[in-house]
Amino acid sequence: MQIIDVDEKIKVGAVFEGPRVTPKWFFWGRHKKTIKSVEHTWRSRQGDVPLLFFSVTDGANVYEIRLNQKTLEWVLEKVYAEE
Repeated sequence: MQIIDVDEKIKVGAVFEGPRVTPKWFFWGRHKKTIKSVEHTWRSRQGDVPLLFFSVTDGANVYEIRLNQKTLEWVLEKVYAEE
């Protein structure tokens, strides 16, 4: 498995239901990735900024994405790709 550090802003389509957030798709460059499942979620903080992380899969690769809950900006942190 190849781990690629990306750290790029992305556009994400997500469903917000009360306090719960579920990402459904995202654009990485010009490529739309449809999220088949959310594998894991966790929370962290960067100073006073709450961050919400998701490990998601499109069925082929695993992506680590982050939501800044203060600015509502999304970032693609890493890609775990089959070689």
